[in-house]
Amino acid sequence: MKFFMNTWYHHTTINKGYIALISVILMAAIGSALMISLIASGIDASKTDFSLQQAGSARSLASSCTEEALQIILETSTTTGSGNLTVASGTCSYFITSINGQNITINATGVLGTVTRKIQVVIATTTPGISLSSWEEVADF
Repeated sequence: MKFFMNTWYHHTTINKGYIALISVILMAAIGSALMISLIASGIDASKTDFSLQQAGSARSLASSCTEEALQIILETSTTTGSGNLTVASGTCSYFITSINGQNITINATGVLGTVTRKIQVVIATTTPGISLSSWEEVADF
């Protein structure tokens, strides 16, 4: 009988060890999954922040080209033309168009990396100074 009781006690201890081991492995798996999830969301957030930063910089480039075009119109009374600017790591271009010297429009595009922003400006009059009808960011011209 003594042999039987020792075997039963030993068998119960082994089962408790397996349960503890499985519990530790399960908690480690859950902890690892949570850690991977947090790291992945952090990477996504940083990618989004970088894209927003590039979009803002591309918009600033487009605004710079628009300002350049306005300066050219003010100094030379030109109502048609185009130009490019390279600033830091980005570029921009502008096109000045008009119909018979009226309805002057500036289309400016700023590019930084893979991000492009476009601004369209409509000028109401250039006499005695430049007066704008609209200045807006557009999807396409």
